[in-house]
Order: sequence, then structure tokens, then C-alpha cells
Amino acid sequence: MASNLVRVPNFTSLADDLQRAINGFLSYCKSKHLSDRTTEYYSYRLKALSKYLADKEKPSAPISLTAQTVREFITAESDSKSASTANHDYITLSAFFNYLVGDGFIESSPMEHVDRPKRRKTVIDTFSMKQVDDILTTCGRDFAGVRDKAIVMMLVDCGLRASEMCGITLNDIDWTDCTVLVLGKGDKERVVPFGQATRQALTAYNARRAGVETDTYFVSTLGAQIDRHRLREIIGQRCELAKITGVRCSPHTFRHTMAVQYLRNGGDVFSLQKLLGHSSLDMTRKYAELSQTDVQDKHRLYSPADRLEAAKQTKGRKRLK
Repeated sequence: MASNLVRVPNFTSLADDLQRAINGFLSYCKSKHLSDRTTEYYSYRLKALSKYLADKEKPSAPISLTAQTVREFITAESDSKSASTANHDYITLSAFFNYLVGDGFIESSPMEHVDRPKRRKTVIDTFSMKQVDDILTTCGRDFAGVRDKAIVMMLVDCGLRASEMCGITLNDIDWTDCTVLVLGKGDKERVVPFGQATRQALTAYNARRAGVETDTYFVSTLGAQIDRHRLREIIGQRCELAKITGVRCSPHTFRHTMAVQYLRNGGDVFSLQKLLGHSSLDMTRKYAELSQTDVQDKHRLYSPADRLEAAKQTKGRKRLK
């Protein structure tokens, strides 16, 4: 005799299964058109949370996670990795739990009772222009050398992010106006100008990449697209050849170098904000924070007391007859 019972599928709510909740959150991020890099990093940080809970044998269901558990995880991340990593964990978890609350899977976020980790303010080192010149000197006349010179010139002249550099196509470069169209965070486009020296380096590279089928502008010696990981390797190798020490050798350091040099040369933070593609002026000010040495040099140049004394001495001098 056939049973009249209806079989109900075994359904586990996202509130009760951390991995399903993570998968749902990452799908949500893609639907919001967040960059692949942001989504990947969210995934990476949430995997760290999942591993921590498993290692500590703590309940992992999102509905069971308390503010205390989150604090312990963030503290462990700060101790074992860095304060910066802990801060990224806080941002990731805030977005994750906000998604769960917004879609009605949990009633409230434990992050409401978790304070954001304090980050020690540090002045990030930049390349000196002598170091930039040393890096350029390592670039020979072969394909890789000409390409790498064009890369370094564009990085230090335009301050582009690694992902922005790798996404440039042939059609993005306007040779008449000397500008490049880049796709920044949040799929926001902006036009960034470059100087004549960079134009010359790009022109030399153009001659070497002639015949390459892909539209991607910066390519490998085999004609394949360069991703941000390969770009980091290229910069690291050039810095090693140039014997650069005392500063992080990465594309991002060129971005900071551009910002500082721009301000040193008389640029203002408002135009710099547009060039860097920052959503707020606070980010630009933090990014382009001048080093303590710059402050000291400026004070020596413009010291009110020294100028007063110099004026008194000048006034007290007698003209020779």
C-alpha cells in the first residue's frame, strides 16, 4: 500500500550552517557587482573564521556566534598576523552579518557589540626618485625590459592600482590627450593623464608589442595577459636587480610614491583624490601622508622664528659706502 506521507526535503537554514551562509554571502557580493578581488578577500577572511572555530571547537552556526567569540577571533588574528589583518576581519564580518540580518536569517548582528580594532598610524615608506631611477636603469632593450620600463613609468606617473594596470586595453589609451581610461573599484571608470616621458616609454613598448593579438595592453613575453600577481613579481624582480632595500617592493608602493611626489611638487589633495580614484578625501589624506622628514624639511624652510631672526639681521646691516 502506497504511503500518503509527503517527504519534506532536508533544508538547513543559512543561520544554522556557516558554509552555506558564506556561500550565500559571496553570491550576494557578486550580485552587487563587487570586484573579484574584494569577493575573493571576503572569502579568504571567512575561511579564516571557519578554521578558527573548528580549531577551537566552538559552535560555528551564524545564529550561535556571539560578540565574545568574534572578539576572540579578531584578537587571535591580530596576535598571530597583524593589526591590519584584524581590521580587515572586522570589515568582512560586519558585511557578512549585515547580509544575514538584511535577508532575515538572523535578528541582529553580533558586530553591534564589537569595537573596531585600533590601527597604529604609521608613515608608509615610498620609493625615492633615486630608487625609481635605479629601477628604470635595470630595464634593458629587450621586450621585457622595454615593457617593464613602460610599467614603472605609468605606475609612478599615474598611481594606478595593480588591478587597474592589468585591466588596461589598447583602446583605453588616448595618445592625443595623453590619458588612460581605467576601471577602478566598484567598476567606476576614471580618466588619468600621463606625462610626455611616460608617453615615450609607452610608445617604445608599442613598437615591441606589435603583432600581439590580445587587446590587453601589458602582456607577457608569450603574449598572454599579465595579472596582478605577475605584476608584483615583475616589480619585485626589478627592485632586486636595482638592490632596493628598506621599502616594500610592490606596485602599491609606486601608488603611494606618486601621491607623495605629487604633493611635494605642488599638487593639491582635491585633484589627487580624482587621480587616485578615492571615494573620500580622508582616504587621500591618509594615503598621501608626508613623512616626518618632509615635515622637518618644510619647517626648516618656512620656520617663522628663523625668518624673523633673518629679517632682523638683514635690517641691522649697514650699507657699505
